[in-house]
Amino acid sequence: MAQKLTEQEQAAVVTLAKLLGKELPAAHRSNAGGIASGLVRLRKKPLTAADVTAVLDRYGAGKEELEALLAMDVLSPVDGGYELSVPTEDRADEKDAPSGPRAIAKTERPKPPARRDVRTLSRLDTVRKQTPELAGVRRKIIDLDPRLWINGWLLSTPDAYVLYERELRALDAALAGRPSLGDGSMSLRELSYRVFGDEKFLALESEGRKLLHLMGLSDIVCSRPQVKLELLHHIPKHHRHLRLVVSENLDPWVNMRNAMYLDGRKRIFGERVHGVVFGNGYLVDDPHKLPDLLATLGADDVTVLYWGDIDRAGLSILAKLADMAAGRFEVEPFAAAYRLMLRRAMERFPDPLDNEATDQNGVQVRGLELLEGSLKKREAAYLREVVENARLIPQEILTAEDL
Repeated sequence: MAQKLTEQEQAAVVTLAKLLGKELPAAHRSNAGGIASGLVRLRKKPLTAADVTAVLDRYGAGKEELEALLAMDVLSPVDGGYELSVPTEDRADEKDAPSGPRAIAKTERPKPPARRDVRTLSRLDTVRKQTPELAGVRRKIIDLDPRLWINGWLLSTPDAYVLYERELRALDAALAGRPSLGDGSMSLRELSYRVFGDEKFLALESEGRKLLHLMGLSDIVCSRPQVKLELLHHIPKHHRHLRLVVSENLDPWVNMRNAMYLDGRKRIFGERVHGVVFGNGYLVDDPHKLPDLLATLGADDVTVLYWGDIDRAGLSILAKLADMAAGRFEVEPFAAAYRLMLRRAMERFPDPLDNEATDQNGVQVRGLELLEGSLKKREAAYLREVVENARLIPQEILTAEDL
C-alpha cells in the first residue's frame, strides 16, 4: 500500500504537476500529475537512475522526458543518481521562466505547515483525464459524504482534495448524520476552530469558504449570528418579547442608559422597555445593521420604539426604519417622548415657526402619518407646522430629569 503523503508533499505534487504540464513534451503532458506524484513518493536522497526510469516507464515516458526534467532543474545529476527539487509555486506558474537560480522546496524533509495558509484554490485546474494516481484520489473523494462531491466539482478538481485532504476529512466527520455544519450555538470562529483547528478557515472571504461554495455547500454552515459593535446598546437581560428604544442622538441614549444601568429603571417616560440602542442618525443607511444586532438577542419578537429629532430628517429615519423592518420586527414612534417634546416646545415657542430653522427644505416630508395618530389634535397641528416649514425640535429639549 502506498504511503500517505504529508501536506507538504501534497503541495509539492500539485506544484510540480503544474510545471510539468507546461514543460513536458506535448505527448506526455497529460501524465504530468502521475509523474510528479511518482517522483515525490520516492522519498530518497539521492534518487537512483533506476527509480526515475521506473516512474517514467509507468507512464510511457522516456529519454526525451528525462531530458526535460533535467533542463527544468527538477532533477539534478549527483553521484549515483539524481536529486529532486520542486520549484516554488510562483515559479511553477511562470510560462516563460528566466534563467538563473531557483528557489526550491526539498520534498524529502517536509516542514511543519506555516501558521499562515498559503494554499489557494484560484490556480487549480479541472482535470478530466484518468490516471492511476487520479483514480486513487477520486476513490478517496467518493468515500466522503456525498454532499461534498455530488455537484461534480471536487471529482473534476482532484488537486483540491490533495491540498485540503485534512480539512475535507474533518468536514466529512463533522457532517456525519447531521444536516448542517454546526447547530447555531457557536460563533463562526469557534465552529471553524472546533472542526478544522483554524479559527479563520470559515471566514467569509477565506479559502475555506470558497471551497464550500465550489462544492455547492455555501449554505451548510450554521453558526451563532455575529455580534457587531457598530451600534452602542444596553440590553441587560434576555426577554422573549423585547421592547427596545432606538435613539437618534447620543445624549438621550446616554440618559436612558444611565437610568437603566445606574438607577435600575425599567420604565422610560412611563413605558416598559428592556434596552436602549444608539442609532446615530445613520441607522437606515445600512439595512443589515439593526437586524443583525436583533438577530443576536434571541427574542421571539421585537418592538422598536424609535425616538429622534422632530424635523424632516428625523421623521424620515422613522419612516425608512418602518419600511426596512417590514415582516422582521415592529417599529413604532416612541410616542410618550415625542408628546413631551412637543409640549416643551409649545411652552417655549407658542408660534411653531419660532423653532430653530434648518437647511432641510429640500428633504421630502415623510413619517408624519406614523406619529400624528398618537397625538392630540393641537399637538398634531403644531408638529405639522414645524415639519412642513423645515423647523427643528431637537431631542435634547428633554434631559435626564424628564425620563
